[in-house]
Amino acid sequence: MGRPSWNKTTEALARRAAQAEHANERLQEADADLPADRHDTVFTLLALSRARDAALLSAAGSVLRRRAAGRSAPLWLPPSWVLPGEAAPQWWREGVTRRDAGIWRSIPQPGPEMALAQPDDPLAQTVAMAARQLRASLVGHKSRDSHYEAYVPDSHAALGQGRGVPPIPGLSPEQSWKTNLRLGRGSGYRVRADREEEFAQANRDRHAVWDRARIYGAAVVALLRSVA
Repeated sequence: MGRPSWNKTTEALARRAAQAEHANERLQEADADLPADRHDTVFTLLALSRARDAALLSAAGSVLRRRAAGRSAPLWLPPSWVLPGEAAPQWWREGVTRRDAGIWRSIPQPGPEMALAQPDDPLAQTVAMAARQLRASLVGHKSRDSHYEAYVPDSHAALGQGRGVPPIPGLSPEQSWKTNLRLGRGSGYRVRADREEEFAQANRDRHAVWDRARIYGAAVVALLRSVA
């Protein structure tokens, strides 16, 4: 049995991209049409969709780096979180959603695509842009806790209203609010007034990672097909 060709690897990646797209379509249809008492079904489709997206991103980044380095086609694509037959027991669904299917470990760097085409090639540029957007999602993920501050809620005011926890003597303002959060000082936490815009953008970037993973995967498939 000979080693697989790059054409076969590219088509295997294309099938993984199609599976991710189909899983997302099923999720969107169910989320729009199913009644509230079918939450369990939506949860299952959400876990399957995220597992498919993460599997696609892991494979796309790995295959592209290998192809750009001039190496032979891999024997198989990186493993997927999806269980055989798309089985979705409770423990699996909770693990996928809690850990985001491990997608953050697969965020690619821009660059390998330029080894396969001219810098102004539209397909390479599309891959590079998709990679940069995924990096923005990673920044949003990593910074998600840096926008909060500890505070003491006002029982007679709206949620989020109250006084901030006093700074800790001897620490800078940044160190102080981080330490207050870690120590659980106050009786609540809220987005800092000076970080609301950053918080909103970080949230948008973080939640867009799933769509961006599919965009990246499809772009990598198109580029690989063009250089086959």
